[in-house]
Parts: sequence; C-alpha cells; structure tokens
Amino acid sequence: MKKINTIVYTLLTFLVAVSFTSCQKDEKIGGTAVQSLAGEYWVKVDDGTGPTATYSKISLYNTSSNRADSVWIDDSQTYYGLKAKIHADVPSLTFSATNATETYNGVKVTILGGKILKKAATAPGSKLKTDSIYFKAQYSDSPGVTFTYGGYARTGFDSDDH
Repeated sequence: MKKINTIVYTLLTFLVAVSFTSCQKDEKIGGTAVQSLAGEYWVKVDDGTGPTATYSKISLYNTSSNRADSVWIDDSQTYYGLKAKIHADVPSLTFSATNATETYNGVKVTILGGKILKKAATAPGSKLKTDSIYFKAQYSDSPGVTFTYGGYARTGFDSDDH
C-alpha cells in the first residue's frame, strides 16, 4: 500500500508541475509605431519676447490606434496647455498639425517644423548626448504670436531634470 501511495503522490506531483509549465507563453514584446519620435523632452519656449527662464516638459506618445501617422503631443499643462493629436512622419522624425484641437483649453493649434534630431543635444547636467526637439506652435487664442519650443530628451538622470 505504501508503494501505491508513493506512486500516486509522484504522479500527482508530476501532473501539477506539467500543468503549470505548460501554461507559460513566451510573448514577444514589441514597441509602438511611433517609438522613434516618442519620449519626454525638456523644452524652453520663446513667444517672441525671449525664451522662458525655466524648462517645461513635453511628451510625444502613440495614439490608441498605434498608427505611424499620428502622435499625441502633451505638455501636461506645464506651460501653455498643449495636448493635441497631430500628424507624424516617423521615417523623417517630423511632426506637424494644422488647426488641431487642443484638448486642455479647447483652442486650435498649428504645429510647424516639428522635428526630432537624434543625438543633437547635450544634456546640461550629465553632459550626455541626447535627442533634440524643435517645433513652432500657433494657438487660435493668441493670434499673431508664434511660440518656438526647443530642448532635449530626458536622460533619466536627476541632474538633467528640471
């Protein structure tokens, strides 16, 4: 009887182990369609009277459709209040918009000359080479004013954050 119990316990242990290991899936994790453009950037903004003294954070990220032709631009209301779905051209690392709806303030925004330049900036604290961002924005509630945004990609180092 003891031998039968040992065989039954061994068999049950084997079956439980097989059932747990057979449920594992090795799923390949991929990036987004706009991952070459996506990221967080520290920017200074010039409204024509000179650049701001402090940096604001701008984020570019994929839309829910994860298409390569559109991206969200978002300043989390750290400067003007800019959040809009805009056109993206991933191969050329450019982005733009014409009268896009800005969702924080409900105004229209036009983005001109938006581009990411790979390894074209030097982070101020760590001195690491990082990506650069540049674009101009015109808001419907500020006619005649062009805001110029320029800055660098976040490195993750505290010395480069603002």
